[in-house]
Amino acid sequence: MDFTPIIPLGSNKKIPQDLLERAEKLIHSSVALTGGHPIETLNAVREHLRTINSYYSNKIESEGTRPRDIEKAMKKDFSNDKKKRTLQMLSLAHIETQKKVENLVQTEKFSPYKTEFICTIHNYLYSQDGMKVFLKIKGLEENMIPGGLRTHDVDVGDHIAPKVEELPSLMNKFELLYREGLLGSKVNQLIYALASHHRLVYLHPFLDGNGRTSRLALDGALLATGISGYGLWNISRGLARSGDEYKDMLAHADMNRQGDYDGTGALSTRALNDFVSYMLTCAQDQVDYMTKYLKLSSLTQRFTKYVELTQNGMFDLAPLPKNTDKMFKELLLKGEFKKRTEIDEILGVSRRTATEITKELLHRDYIQSDGPKSSIRLKINSHLAEYIFPEL
Repeated sequence: MDFTPIIPLGSNKKIPQDLLERAEKLIHSSVALTGGHPIETLNAVREHLRTINSYYSNKIESEGTRPRDIEKAMKKDFSNDKKKRTLQMLSLAHIETQKKVENLVQTEKFSPYKTEFICTIHNYLYSQDGMKVFLKIKGLEENMIPGGLRTHDVDVGDHIAPKVEELPSLMNKFELLYREGLLGSKVNQLIYALASHHRLVYLHPFLDGNGRTSRLALDGALLATGISGYGLWNISRGLARSGDEYKDMLAHADMNRQGDYDGTGALSTRALNDFVSYMLTCAQDQVDYMTKYLKLSSLTQRFTKYVELTQNGMFDLAPLPKNTDKMFKELLLKGEFKKRTEIDEILGVSRRTATEITKELLHRDYIQSDGPKSSIRLKINSHLAEYIFPEL
């Protein structure tokens, strides 16, 4: 089975200019997200967005778990409801796998298109605690093997996936063709990464879990481009929020070539062009959203207003301590307090009072530290995020 073309092409057999221009705009606006913020603040946003990414990627599969419930699971506070508990475990597994992907991208000679990498994602995800329930495939006697290529032919809607005996060679071909994209400009690398998402889903390498695995692989491909800012936005949120359009566009790109004016590959070039255009739109929407809400001046104002609202009893939670707004403002500007004595000076309070405020904010997940004498950094919990990043 042939899955060419692998990238969008125009009549001149080059990537269409409008897609190149949109990809360049996306890269520039993504890079701009990092400006004006300390790295510690950006890392706090990235950390929370892993939870958001997990929520949306699982929601696409109709198995979303609210960020607040994911946070509870992180503290080993699991639901008594068996289904909710299972979904909490799934979310934790997804977050840990995303961290694994981020680490693998940093390794020498990394390629997001290698079969080894794609199988590692699937293996890591489905080998986590609580994932055994997902290994049982309806209609099959044997369980799915984490990281193992499928052992049965499958149909996915109207799409007939490649036969089992063809799959290893097709995965090798996928790696061989797409690794060319790692050598070009960042614009070209981005186009290759977005196009590869459909082709990997099309190959359907595993008995189950192809959607989650392919989106995590796409995270790896986007990180591998070296485009600054990815992680401060994530494409899974855009795909999930576009509703059925994501699945419709995947199915659309499955289309066979429609005549002599639709490229020279086995699959439709026009349909792949449409798919990459859709992916660029989703990605740009996410960058535009974060651009709007990451502006330092307005971000500081929302933090201050949030503290004020808690102290006025407007939320269903205990008021935050007096002077919390000052601490948030300084952390947004500086990124961290290297010495805890800084807190006394900034808040204008005694050491004892500063210690009490710090202890409460640590306990309530508004700040974080690696140890009793380590620096203090901002932490964005789900309740805070709902206010400072509306409709995130």
